[in-house]
Amino acid sequence: MITFRKFAAASDGKLVRMYFTEARLGPPPSEQATEALGQQQLEPGSRLTSYYTGRDAGPAWRSDMPLSVARALGINSYRAPKDEELDRLFEGKRADTGEAWSKHKREISGYDFTFSPHKSVTLAAEFAQDPAEAAGIRNAIYRANDAAMRYIAREIGWARRGRAGESGADPGAVGWVSFRHYIARPTLPVQDGREGATYLLEAPIAGDPHDHIHNALFNLVVTGEGHIGSLDTQRLHARVHEFGAFAQAVLADELRALGIRVAYDDKEQAAVILAIPQFANEAFSKSTHQVLRNAKAFAAGQGLDWDDISAEKKAEILREAAAAARLAKHGEKTDHKIWHDQAEAMGWEHATVMEDAKIAALSNDERFERAYAFAAKHLAEEFHTAAVIDHDRLRIHAARGLIGVGVAGGVKDIDRVVELIEPKGVELHGEHVDLVAAWAKRENADDEPRQVLRVTNSAQIRVEANLRSHAARAALDTSGALAAADIRRAIEASGLDFDSEPEHGAAQKAAIYALGQGGALSLLTGVA
Repeated sequence: MITFRKFAAASDGKLVRMYFTEARLGPPPSEQATEALGQQQLEPGSRLTSYYTGRDAGPAWRSDMPLSVARALGINSYRAPKDEELDRLFEGKRADTGEAWSKHKREISGYDFTFSPHKSVTLAAEFAQDPAEAAGIRNAIYRANDAAMRYIAREIGWARRGRAGESGADPGAVGWVSFRHYIARPTLPVQDGREGATYLLEAPIAGDPHDHIHNALFNLVVTGEGHIGSLDTQRLHARVHEFGAFAQAVLADELRALGIRVAYDDKEQAAVILAIPQFANEAFSKSTHQVLRNAKAFAAGQGLDWDDISAEKKAEILREAAAAARLAKHGEKTDHKIWHDQAEAMGWEHATVMEDAKIAALSNDERFERAYAFAAKHLAEEFHTAAVIDHDRLRIHAARGLIGVGVAGGVKDIDRVVELIEPKGVELHGEHVDLVAAWAKRENADDEPRQVLRVTNSAQIRVEANLRSHAARAALDTSGALAAADIRRAIEASGLDFDSEPEHGAAQKAAIYALGQGGALSLLTGVA
């Protein structure tokens, strides 16, 4: 799955960076991962894969950061990011000088796109007995993440011109920095004092194994002409599930290439490793609810009022309180040791997921037909409860259909499946129906109107046509209409006051007469 959040340029960049870097807390949890560094054969020159072999890897720039973007951001992409550079970038400033990226002020400095594989993929890597196997699975996760980020960059990497892009947009280059997280911790909203901004911090406690990657995509696009604009994010909300499905499809392909048996999860939205038992997935999917309470008590013990202190001080107290609680419960055990003790306690011993599974080769036509059948089934389920859906839903289900059959052609495979859906339609209530698309206006998250492509089906159109016909006949049927004099007497007998608010009372009377004297079907619209 892929989720996203914005971060504001007015934020304290240090606090944003602390969230992404997990405040530089503690040593890497797995001895296996560091051993794998010297054992795994990496692709020549590939910073992309080498980034993922170690748990202790720090933030990494986009592996092929465009030079134009690096210059605009004021970074050297050939060396690891420094904390102070990241702090400035998260505030919409150049990493080297602290000056603004461009003359146009940024309200949003970037977007956090987070890719999370299914829990079974994390457990397969964490509990693999062979360090090279663990590294191979984590490399697969990163390649899926990288493919998705490149897709996202292609779709929203357009420099908007004019207010809200009213003068159009030009394609350009973008950049991001990725942060590898290996554990699921509660995310806490922490306010900077009583009046300051609220930040997200991951509670520094012993959580559950959960590989995921945060990608901070900077709100900056550099066109071929050197123009610097902001990302075109108008369709981001509608497309993010498609991006996540594409990442899952790439991950499934990568895992199958390792000889791992892969299937869909229960919701048919993610790739699952079948060799990991469901009880293990559930056992390592806990959440912790005591963190904030412990931190407040810890602060009170130092004579501090939690609401008054700064966000930075709160982060420090969270670390101290968590360290004290962890020491009391687990002693000096690493996360890795704690998890393996939990596995032993529930009687689960894992060896490998690399079962040399043989995957049946499918032609492109077979892949696309199977993906179409998957998408058509899920679209029909949507039409059970919705008369009209966004056209983007076709792309989401097409991408999810490719999780099961492969995405050898990349993003173009999604296009091919959608091209099958549009003319072939779907089966709805045992009937084959055609899809009908039309453009409509809708306001986006910034209250800016935009054109969206909406889709319905021929059965729904027929239902609505029949309804219009029945409604028209009923509206002309005045056999039950009331006489004006009868309505007037009923109003007088009701004892209701229609005169204290003359304008409102007149509107109420008009509604009463309209409905009372109307046909068998009358419609009234108004503000409740």
